[in-house]
Amino acid sequence: MGSSTLSLNCPVCGVAASQACTRCKLVRYCDREHQKQHWPQHKRSCRPFREEKDAQLGRYLVATQDIAANQIVFVEPPLVVGPKWYLSEAEKEATIVPCVGCYTPCRVGKHQCRSCHWPVCSTACAHEGLECSVLSMGSAPAGRADARSLNDYFRGDALLVLKCLLLQRQSPEKWAALLEMQSHEEERKGTELHEEAEKRVVSYLDKRFLRRMRQTKPNLLEQCGTELLHRLCGIIETNYMVIELPTGVELSGLFRQACMMEHACQPNCYFQFDTTTQQIAVRAGGALRKGDHLQITYTNILWGTQMRQHHLRMTKHFTCHCARCTDPTEYGSYVSALACLGDVNETCGGTHLPVNPVEEDTQWKCNACPMIVDAAYVSELQTHMTDQVERMLSGCPRANEVELLLARLSQMLHPNHFHMFNLKHTLIQLYGNESGLELTGLSSGQLERKLRLCNELYDVCRRLDPYSIKLAIYVTVILIEMTHALEEQARRAPTEGASLLEQAQARLKEAQEVMVKEHDSVAGKKLSDKLQREVFDCEKLVLTLSYK
Repeated sequence: MGSSTLSLNCPVCGVAASQACTRCKLVRYCDREHQKQHWPQHKRSCRPFREEKDAQLGRYLVATQDIAANQIVFVEPPLVVGPKWYLSEAEKEATIVPCVGCYTPCRVGKHQCRSCHWPVCSTACAHEGLECSVLSMGSAPAGRADARSLNDYFRGDALLVLKCLLLQRQSPEKWAALLEMQSHEEERKGTELHEEAEKRVVSYLDKRFLRRMRQTKPNLLEQCGTELLHRLCGIIETNYMVIELPTGVELSGLFRQACMMEHACQPNCYFQFDTTTQQIAVRAGGALRKGDHLQITYTNILWGTQMRQHHLRMTKHFTCHCARCTDPTEYGSYVSALACLGDVNETCGGTHLPVNPVEEDTQWKCNACPMIVDAAYVSELQTHMTDQVERMLSGCPRANEVELLLARLSQMLHPNHFHMFNLKHTLIQLYGNESGLELTGLSSGQLERKLRLCNELYDVCRRLDPYSIKLAIYVTVILIEMTHALEEQARRAPTEGASLLEQAQARLKEAQEVMVKEHDSVAGKKLSDKLQREVFDCEKLVLTLSYK
């Protein structure tokens, strides 16, 4: 991108000008006519941010003016879009996969492209010609092969790399932009990610398609060696963004500009996709000031610092030093904190916090007594707790089971620890919905506990994600469950009903504002529909109680 320095002369006639472009404020015009005349050239660089680069962050984006909350910062088409990059073991063996042409879910083995025999949704669906010609070099398994054999051959993640590789023929400009992206080639060597890419993608593409292509069509692609394939794998791992289609299919997209946005564990921007064109629209999560860096998050912001740092080091090859990561309390949320057990002679009600949160081997010190524990103990404890919580939440636990696990973990974890958060978030949905624990049957104490848990969870979400950029669904569920508790209290105490229902309606209004950020996800659409029903039911209850 060009310099952010304000030009003092009109770019059309060269005379001194005073009327700045109202959007980017980086170009001046002598009159409106010259501004219109220059727009076809200027529109490519007319945006309220600039690119910067330094040794630590690499390339990043900085706001060149104040930007209002939810304002679109930029819209950008993808360099390449393809199948999902990281596949679970279940997905690697799935019988329903995205069509190679339009990504509609289709059954493996039912319909195949006539030329390359890759899965399509119907015999009429075609995909890109050059891509098809390369895939035709392979020997596809017989149509009646078992699902495992078919899935082993039709590897969507490898197809994504091939789509990147073909840009050198299809769009040299996009190819050049792609190769400018960070790949962390040296850091990846010898890692599990590098070895997995070698087995699943690089060796697969080279042996099954590219070797034959080099023999039969040597001029088709100028560059297609294994080192380049590994580099493309690194570029994808480092930069890809997930695009969720209305069908629930997840694609991976690479974007020149959007991929420059730096990471922060409390982001200030969010993005949405046009599921037809796969264009990305980046918006300000809150009000941005001139000079602010445009930031998104590369990890799960509900995780504690140690888990986030491990994930970033493994997949993005850097250590995060953002304000949240360097704060032992994580903005006062305490989502990583442990309960101090004291020593053999005396118990302690203090909290263990990391001395240096960004160091893997940091010690953890109690804030109320001299007790110190080492990182190995904390890591072992976290692993044990993770196993227990994931095992419980993977099933359909009952409220009493969740309460028991909460009670056990509370001996070792801070009440706001992220494992406690997830269990409590499950619990507020069970109280009022589980058979035998319907709202009308809850005791006053249970109803108060539900509301208290909702408020605790809401406070954590506000601290971690004040703009509800990544936690919109969590926050909306909390607000809906708050509403349920307030509505039930209003039914039981009609004299306070008006005040309680006013609070309930305020919670639902906030939820509607929060859900704007999730309107394009499948889960978001389902929850938005539920939210509209909740608004209607609350309005109906207001009318009902007003006539009593």
